[in-house]
Order: sequence, then C-alpha cells, then structure tokens
Amino acid sequence: MASARPCHDCGCSCGAADTAFDETAAAEMRTPPPLDELCHTNIAYYCDRTIDDILVRDWPLKRRSGVYVLWHKNEYCDVHQRFHMRALYVGKGAFDARILGHWARKQTADIQLIYFSYLDLPNRIAKYVEQLLLDIYDLPLNVSENRGKAKLCAHFSQSEVD
Repeated sequence: MASARPCHDCGCSCGAADTAFDETAAAEMRTPPPLDELCHTNIAYYCDRTIDDILVRDWPLKRRSGVYVLWHKNEYCDVHQRFHMRALYVGKGAFDARILGHWARKQTADIQLIYFSYLDLPNRIAKYVEQLLLDIYDLPLNVSENRGKAKLCAHFSQSEVD
C-alpha cells in the first residue's frame, strides 16, 4: 500500500486510523474493542427514505445489540483503492429498531446512501464505547452529549461497500 497522505477537509490520511479512541479505551478498560473493529465489522447500508423504502427488516439484526456507527461515503482514493468514509452518528442498543428508526427520522436526503457498521457488545460496554466516541469525535447527526472535536474517518475497501 502506498504511503498515507492528507486528504479531504478533515485532514485525515488515506489508510491511517486515528489512535485517540484506542489509547483512551486501553487506559480505562481491561479488554477494549479496537476502533478499527468498530469501524469495519458488519458493514451494511440503506437508502434514504426519499429514494427507496429499503428497510432493515430482512437483515439478521433482530435480537442483536451493541454499538453502531452511521457513515457517509466520500471520495475514492485510486492510490490506496479505498473509499473515504466520514462517521455521522454513533448509537447503541437493539440494531434492528435503532437503524430502522434512523431510516424513518434522520434527515439524510443529501447523503442518499447511508452505510453503517455494528459490533455486538454487552449493554454496559456499549454505553461506555458510545460515550467515549462522543467525547472524542464530532459526529454531526448526534445532538446530545457530543462534545468531541476530532473527525472520525475510516477507509473502506470496495468489498466492504458492496
């Protein structure tokens, strides 16, 4: 893979991962889930409701809960063959109800296609992970308790967004 280079208005480097979450979680938890795992596990997507009524009812999300992140797919980096993804929202709880609720209520018509990643976690751990993400990162669709300033970005391969 070619060397990382600054890209986009967020200043992240293609292929590089932020370390603030992993460092803080490691200091505060015995076995924290790494940020890379939160970003790249169980990736799926849905269309904004103004385009299509693709819902999450048929996905295998029932009876599963933990932490999830909603993503916006930006540009494609030809050098690293990755899509720049910007985190929009972090949440916790039952995936099927929460993601269906976002589909129904969040204003995402300008984004059109919303990606999400989710990680099964026990409720207490999910609460901690969600709050730590909100404390570190500025997630534009989170309105409560979002005091973070950094932008959370990830770089997804073509197979992850298919």
